[in-house]
Amino acid sequence: MAPVVSTGHINKDKRMKKVLLVASDKSELKGSDDSYFKCISGVGPIMAAAASSLAIKETGAEIVISVGSAGSTGRLKKGEVVSFSSVFSLDQDLSSFHLPLGATLGRDRNTVGELRSRDFSSPFSLLTSASFAHTLTDRMTSFRCDAVDMEAYGVAIAASLHSIPFYCVKIISDIIGDNSGIGDVSYSVREARTRLWEKVNSLLKDA
Repeated sequence: MAPVVSTGHINKDKRMKKVLLVASDKSELKGSDDSYFKCISGVGPIMAAAASSLAIKETGAEIVISVGSAGSTGRLKKGEVVSFSSVFSLDQDLSSFHLPLGATLGRDRNTVGELRSRDFSSPFSLLTSASFAHTLTDRMTSFRCDAVDMEAYGVAIAASLHSIPFYCVKIISDIIGDNSGIGDVSYSVREARTRLWEKVNSLLKDA
């Protein structure tokens, strides 16, 4: 299934780089600048990786940004908008082959683990899981990450394969373990939406 890609009014200024925003659902893209390409990937890292890769190829994007929501592991507060410097995968486990938890093997047998964003100044890291994080597990805490989402690592993989810069900006929609429902998460996203796009625009000034 091809990703849903919107071009808005892209290339109003030919000097601007082509930027692709990737979110799991259309609600997470509301209020975004019409000069960006937009991709709705669906939920989970596999959907995100596949949809992002197709959208990058289709649009010729030069920068890709994973946006949406994430749950805090404790350090970040609900409603904060955070740019992350790195992302990890909770689900990759080749420790039997002496690779660190969260790492896998690339097509050239290179080790693929932590993936870095272009926001080198951020002190925060993000963990991507294929399952919604209701409670913190020992495996999650072993990564010492500040938040958990379900798509960013997949978007980062696609950006890496296409050799383009990757950013990750998330609204902290809940604190993992606080029993937040879908309504609570949606409310947090709506309340912080303006700040999300302000953060994205700010990062791109120096991109």
